[in-house]
Amino acid sequence: MSRRDTVDENRSTSSRRVSRRAYLAGTGAVGLAAAAGCTGSPGGGTPTINIITWNDYAKDPVVEAVESNVDATVEVTSSTSSTEMFQRMNQGGEFDIAVPNNNLVSRFIEADLIEPVNMDIVSNYENIYEKFKSFANQQFTVEGNTYGVPARWGWYGYAYNTAEVPDHEPSYKIMFESDYVEEDLAGAIIMYDEAAKTMPVAALYLAEAEDDPSYKEALTENDAMTFSEEQIQNMRDLLIDQKPRLEGYISSDTTYIQQFQQGNFLVGHSGRNEIVRLQENQGVEDVEFVVPQEGAMAWYETAVVSSDSENVDTAWEVVNQYMAPTAGAELARAGKSPSCNPDVADELSEEEQALYGRIDPERIEQFIPFKDIADDVSDAYFSAWEEVKA
Repeated sequence: MSRRDTVDENRSTSSRRVSRRAYLAGTGAVGLAAAAGCTGSPGGGTPTINIITWNDYAKDPVVEAVESNVDATVEVTSSTSSTEMFQRMNQGGEFDIAVPNNNLVSRFIEADLIEPVNMDIVSNYENIYEKFKSFANQQFTVEGNTYGVPARWGWYGYAYNTAEVPDHEPSYKIMFESDYVEEDLAGAIIMYDEAAKTMPVAALYLAEAEDDPSYKEALTENDAMTFSEEQIQNMRDLLIDQKPRLEGYISSDTTYIQQFQQGNFLVGHSGRNEIVRLQENQGVEDVEFVVPQEGAMAWYETAVVSSDSENVDTAWEVVNQYMAPTAGAELARAGKSPSCNPDVADELSEEEQALYGRIDPERIEQFIPFKDIADDVSDAYFSAWEEVKA
């Protein structure tokens, strides 16, 4: 995995091809699906649409919801990395669709791998949150053509143990300032073991603590993060100074959940998904997830269609279903993450809506999309992270 791969949600523990129909039939679908590639079935029958994306898209209820509304068979190759999705398609992998995180879409465009969105087919595009339309316009619209469809999303803030940590104004100060709350948090904080997730937290904190908006501007104003080398050094120093407050760094959602339940930390930088799983699947009540006042980084998955696909229109029909209420609701349930189409919430139960349903558009304004680091400072950025970890 490239060190520049960002915010891959660890939604799967292995990369594997999942064929619902083949599974039900008890046959080996791997070779057949790979051989089929982007082509229709022999004799011009129902086409097979091959997709490389997160494992949630391969779950039976999601596949069934799509196939019931599109005249196609859907085959999903599960991946744990947006970078892997790009590499496999770039190396000639016969996929009709990929659904990476938003920050990788620019690589697909630069490599001339994908088609502009057919808005006549992807009719649900008009229904997505306006904020995601603006993200798409900024990040992967070229000469008036948009090259990806925001599908599902989530955001990062932090969670804390409400039985141990007092109520407070949500702020990243809790992670860096020893006197922000009365509870002694030395050795009781965790951060992600990934530059792409943790370095922006340092930037957001410094923007407020140093009253220097340029840190936040570096995150928001361009199609890549544009920190200066001095800013990167300051972020590095802040994270090094933080280390005595840490229980450690963490890389897996599953490990996060286990360690919280075991009481190994009290405050943890986290995605919202982990906390929904703690609440919904594990029945944990003494946990609260908050968006800090400094802002929160957000990821969103973006469906793209290969220029080499022999079924481009059908592929866009599949993408459109991921944004439709029925399949979108199944996808939201599969990953405990809201759809970029607020209409999907109408298909969720009251409890599901509270966890991953419609989001107040005003709250979305707090979110900053993850991006790649600008090329001219990428070496300094990752070297700084290596120094933090060392």
